[in-house]
Amino acid sequence: MKISNGLPCYPGDPVVRVEPGLIMEKKGVNVLSLCMGTHTGTHIDVPLHHIDEGKSLNDISLEKFMGEAVFLGIPKKDNQAITADDLKDCNIRPGDIVIIRTGWERKKYQDDYFEGFPYFESGSADYLISKKVKCIGADIPSVDGPGTGAVFHKKILSAEIGIIEALIGL
Repeated sequence: MKISNGLPCYPGDPVVRVEPGLIMEKKGVNVLSLCMGTHTGTHIDVPLHHIDEGKSLNDISLEKFMGEAVFLGIPKKDNQAITADDLKDCNIRPGDIVIIRTGWERKKYQDDYFEGFPYFESGSADYLISKKVKCIGADIPSVDGPGTGAVFHKKILSAEIGIIEALIGL
């Protein structure tokens, strides 16, 4: 997703503002001023996002988001959960980065992008933790669905597994 004014944001998050900061003809350089929430577009989640004393982005090594990946196509419909059973036959190994395409990306600029998206059920967190994965990523705006109490986030982030949300171009 291109960072620009009007980029869709998760409901309640700050809107994206991109404005000229310095202009070539006046200052000899072009510099943009960018204001947006940290969960806009494709982004990573770190423990502090859901755990009050959790690690911040400054405390996490980029290595958490680099390495061997397993790419899984798990098509899902509106409000459909990604379950542990969906993952069990996928040859996930310890240390893998698990990337999941549900097909939700097709709604990336639509008004209902943040409504009814697929999500991970709690049992899938337990399964991924048991497999000792390094990171998980998906083409959905959040790994938790509305009303889930952010259980997947809390379990995965407590295990210090990285999360990448809203992946585009899978």
